[in-house]
Amino acid sequence: MDVVWLESLVALGEHGSFTRAAESLHISQPAFSRRIRALEQWAGTDLVDRTSLPITLTPSGRVLRARAADVVAGLSALHDEMRGRQTMPAQPVRLAVSHSLATHYFAGWWHTITADAPQLTCLLLAANTLEAYDTLVHGGCDLLLGYVDPLHPLDLGDTDIESVLVAQDRLAPYARPGTYRLPDPDRTAADGGPEMPYVSHGAGSFLGRVTDRILAGRRPRLRPVAQSDLTSVLAALVAAGVGIGWLPGLLTAEQVAAGRMAPVGDGHWTAALEIRLSRNRRQRTSSHAAEVWERAAAGPGTTG
Repeated sequence: MDVVWLESLVALGEHGSFTRAAESLHISQPAFSRRIRALEQWAGTDLVDRTSLPITLTPSGRVLRARAADVVAGLSALHDEMRGRQTMPAQPVRLAVSHSLATHYFAGWWHTITADAPQLTCLLLAANTLEAYDTLVHGGCDLLLGYVDPLHPLDLGDTDIESVLVAQDRLAPYARPGTYRLPDPDRTAADGGPEMPYVSHGAGSFLGRVTDRILAGRRPRLRPVAQSDLTSVLAALVAAGVGIGWLPGLLTAEQVAAGRMAPVGDGHWTAALEIRLSRNRRQRTSSHAAEVWERAAAGPGTTG
């Protein structure tokens, strides 16, 4: 247990936003999110409801937050965790990026749109998809690069968020070649073949919710064996043969080409995804952020 974890929960309860709470503690939003997740692991339960906006505390979170306020009362100063500012790029574009895209897509995309513009630099803020949108809504970033479910877009309430399509992808089931195969989606659990180990996205995560919609009304015999909020971790588990998992096509392309994993179901088990760049029209941004937006809006999308 670290007292700064409790301090962070108190701040989240006070401000009702990951972005504003992080700013009040003078730390980055990703660092703040890591504190909250560390506290949730210590508590053994979810403390934050990440399935809706605005983000709120769960009943357990409210109980712990009330007690945490007593524990941290009397602290006279906050630790300065923003070291290394002298090495920060000049006038960086603050980009909130969902974890899955930060690990497998962002680098190539950023290089493509800035290859002839050395003046464009970035500060990458990797976050859970809903936390990334919270950051954008409350002014904690200039732009957001994230996945969108075109059939079930996020309800952002009374906001002025606009987006441009950057690329298209597809969430589909994968496994190590020769290990597992999903049955016809119309078959019931009773005749759906042998039970298969299943590696899943974290509860409430964006890709986890899309996967749940794919599985809704269908009953494949899946036995959960591992769960992670990081899609790259799930991809490694799938490639190792631990189980079947639903992964974005752009993430799996190299692994499939190398023969380390393969799709294991037809189109009924998949869902379309869009990669979109979003901005908040109510927020004034730098000329560099505006240039990145214009380049993304003019550039061709890619498909996975």
